[in-house]
This record gives sequence, structure tokens and C-alpha cells, in this order.
Amino acid sequence: MAQASVKRDIPQPEEDATESWLRRKGPTLLVLVLSLVIVAAILWPRMVVNIGSGQAGVLFRWFSGTERGRVFDEGVHVTLPWDSMVVYDIRLQTQEREYTLLTRTGLPLTLRVAIRYQPDLRMLPQLHVAVGPNYLDKVVFPETEAVLRRYVGQYDPEEVYTSKRGFLESVLMGSLTQAESRFVIIDDVLVKSIELPQALREEVERKLVLQEQEKAYVHRLGIERKEAERKEIEAAGIAAYQSTLARTLTPDLLRWQGVEATRDLAQSPNTKTIIVGAGKDGLPLILGNDR
Repeated sequence: MAQASVKRDIPQPEEDATESWLRRKGPTLLVLVLSLVIVAAILWPRMVVNIGSGQAGVLFRWFSGTERGRVFDEGVHVTLPWDSMVVYDIRLQTQEREYTLLTRTGLPLTLRVAIRYQPDLRMLPQLHVAVGPNYLDKVVFPETEAVLRRYVGQYDPEEVYTSKRGFLESVLMGSLTQAESRFVIIDDVLVKSIELPQALREEVERKLVLQEQEKAYVHRLGIERKEAERKEIEAAGIAAYQSTLARTLTPDLLRWQGVEATRDLAQSPNTKTIIVGAGKDGLPLILGNDR
């Protein structure tokens, strides 16, 4: 008798509700997470601002404008993505600039000026509102050029080239200090070089050489005058001495001094020959013997 096959249904475990939900919502969640990552990557540089050493920040809020009562110090700061932080270098800095200017005679010259400056930390928000980050080209250098044009135009090229550099530096320093009212501190100003057109520079240099030669000649003439005065005084002294000596010397005195000199020579150990009475005026004649 054939054995009838019996089919038995094996009960399947019911699917977990969480797994079922993840299966249905998984793609949507993946897209959402990737979107958040992309948005965070885009917004991160706008939201997280790192202010380094020697720097300070000014915050501009989209809804209320520049925050004027606060300067952001060094460190990491978090802002809203629609706000913006502008970072300023507040160290002492030096910048150079060349200016081509006209002198009183209409001839050009080129000045290279170095300016040491820094923004006023206390007034940084006001600087940001009134001028902006490009304050060097908007305030400092234009003010420098205006001052130089005003004063260089009062002098000849050789005057500026030879003797007016220190004057220009003092004028620039005094004038640029007024820029501090525009929230910039000027620490020092230096005129590094003054260049003239080649032909004019050669002419000025020739003048300078001639002036130095003239000074040397004047100095030599002064020395010669002093020497002539010295010789004149010396000659007058010799003449006065001889005149005095001529009045005091007599033939008897000269004969006596001759006798004294003869006696001293006779007592010396050197070999000599003395002829008494053979000299002029009866003075002894002394002949030395060579050995």
C-alpha cells in the first residue's frame, strides 16, 4: 500500500517591524544623510571661522549689520551661515610705494616711500564700516601721494635730491598722523630713494662734486694762510732776536767767548793743533787731527 505523502506547512517567523521599516525607508534615509553631509561641507567654512595670531575679526550680521561693539579675538568662532566674518591683520606692517612727482621746474622725479602702519584695534569695526579691508589703498597711500605732490612741487629737483629727504619724512609723518582719525595708526615713514632722470642726475652729481672740491680748496687756502701767518710771525721773531743780539754783542765780548771756547776745546780728549795768536783778531786757531 502506497504511503501517502503528507505535506506539512512550516510556519515562517514574522518579519521584524524595524527591519521592514528600514527596508522601506532606507534609500530615503541614505539620500537625506548624504544631503546633510553635503550641506554641512558647504556651510562649514561659512559657519566656523579661525582667527589666527596677530589677527582680529569684525562680524557682519545679515539682519542687523556690522557688530560695532565687539572685536573678535584669536581663536575659533561659530557664526550663522548667512553672517560673514572679516579678518584683519593687526600687526605692524610695512608697505612700499613709488610716486612720480613734478618739481617746481616741471621736471619729474621718482620717490620710493616705505610706511609702517597698523589698524587701530579699538576702532576696527568703525574702520570696517567707514573704509573697509582695502584701507591702505583707499586712505594711506592716496594721502601720502597728496602730501608729496604738495610739498615736492615747491622745490627744485636738486634740492629734493640733496637736502630735503629728512624734511619730506617729517612732513609725511605729520600729515599721515591725521590718518589716525580714519582709524589707522602710522608708526613711521621713510623716503628710501629719490631718483632723477639720468641727464639731470648726472648734472646734479657734477654740481655736488664741484661743491666738494670748492670746500676742499677753501680748506687748503685756510691752511696756507695759517702757514703764511706762522712764517711771518717766525721771521719777525728771528729779526727781533738778531736785532737785540746785535745791540748787545761787542768785539771784546766776542773775543772773550772765543777764548772760553778755545779753553774748553783744549781740555777735550780729542787730538787737535792749537796755534795761539794766529786767528783773526788774535784768537787762537784750532785745527783738528783726523785719526
